[in-house]
Amino acid sequence: MRILLLFFVFASFGVLAQTYTHPTTGISSTYAGACMVNTCSGTYYDNGGAGGNYAANINAIYRTFCPSTAGMCVRATFTSFSMNDTYFLCGGPSSCCDYLSVLNGPAQNSPALYNNCTSSPGTITASSSSGCLTFRHTTDGSVQLGGWAATLSCVACAGGPTGLTNNDCGNAVQVCVDTPFSSASTGPGLASDGCSGCTSSGGEVYSSWYKFQVASSGTLGFIIDPTNNADDYDFALYGPGAACGALGAPIRCSYAANTSNTGMGNGAVDASEIVTGDGWTSTLAVTAGQIFYLMVNNWSPTASGFLMDWTLTGGASLNCTPLAVDLTSFECSQDEQFINVHWVTQSETNSDFFKLEKSTDGVNYVEMVRTKGQGNSSMPTDYFIVDAYPELGVNYYRLTEVDLSGMETVFNITSCETTVTDARIVSMTIYDMNGQRVWESEEDTEDVKAALKSSMIPAGVYILETEDIYHKVKRIKFVQLDR
Repeated sequence: MRILLLFFVFASFGVLAQTYTHPTTGISSTYAGACMVNTCSGTYYDNGGAGGNYAANINAIYRTFCPSTAGMCVRATFTSFSMNDTYFLCGGPSSCCDYLSVLNGPAQNSPALYNNCTSSPGTITASSSSGCLTFRHTTDGSVQLGGWAATLSCVACAGGPTGLTNNDCGNAVQVCVDTPFSSASTGPGLASDGCSGCTSSGGEVYSSWYKFQVASSGTLGFIIDPTNNADDYDFALYGPGAACGALGAPIRCSYAANTSNTGMGNGAVDASEIVTGDGWTSTLAVTAGQIFYLMVNNWSPTASGFLMDWTLTGGASLNCTPLAVDLTSFECSQDEQFINVHWVTQSETNSDFFKLEKSTDGVNYVEMVRTKGQGNSSMPTDYFIVDAYPELGVNYYRLTEVDLSGMETVFNITSCETTVTDARIVSMTIYDMNGQRVWESEEDTEDVKAALKSSMIPAGVYILETEDIYHKVKRIKFVQLDR
């Protein structure tokens, strides 16, 4: 992996295993109680946790765990289990009043591996192509007991996810024309990419990811036409400028519980709808250069595929050339009085340079810096920029990539809030990497900005040393770019 403009050394720490509890209510009028989790470790309890009993009147609410590593399937090893099996007229499996269902797959209708209350499930391992296990819990109001504790892990399995398909956003397939997709998605992949906005009512089930870039401005719509009209498809559109590691909430989204066609258009005026919707959202005005990610989700492992029929009006068209940059993340973080801005590209094609802009109101932007792109690269590349002079309050950052043809791609905006009030700087000194002093000043901080913008400090790596009125000295490594 290439690392560019690296200012700090980061320490790596171990990650503690997570604890999960079972939800008691569904999200947005569904049975899904929580978004899918990709993990190969953790402890899973009923909603009462380690020491409490489960709740009354839970109505078949479910949550799903999927592997986070290719070639693996999730395993649940139950270390305790106690369900109400004393009332024999309840009508549940084996006449259980309260029971747990463990399903082989990511959907609420996946085949059951366990569906009872009278004995512990023991150890259960997924064997579906998704590698996922789904847990559904049902209780009445009579007696609440201790529920369960289970250890989550992953084991190698022949049919588990490969991590190479477009079930994950990072492997999104670029599309630009009316394209038939004849094969059904096999599972949600190795990352829970799409679970915000209306998709939080189900997250990813049998999902596939696509990406596209607008070539000319106009209005965008589409129709998802299932091969089998009995199939229930949903969709979520992210962008413009979204990245797989920073999708944000979808700008168009339908998780309607309906079959047959769905999409953007058909006279709809709403931008988002949950399970009670009609399957249609409004079209979208798009601008040349914008990049979007589309998740198409279905609820049946036997779905027969679909035809994507684009509706482009007002001059809109899509770009069929490979995207110049596959951006996987763009974020900022505060480090004392500085702000670190960091982005990662998975690959670059004919990439010329990146332009980083800053704003204090989220509307008016001023260019901070330009940094050279990789041209053509299939390797991940990290970029780091330090804003040594953030404003008090919220600082907004906008990233733009310019390819060799001059076409610009504007990505999502990231923001960080500065709450630290800086003590006044009384001296500043810049040293090269040999420890030689190349510049110094006892003026205000605007002086160093002027020096960096001038030609007196050539391109290279330097150390900026500052001393404030309290004689506190700080040093920061930075890269002076070619101007």
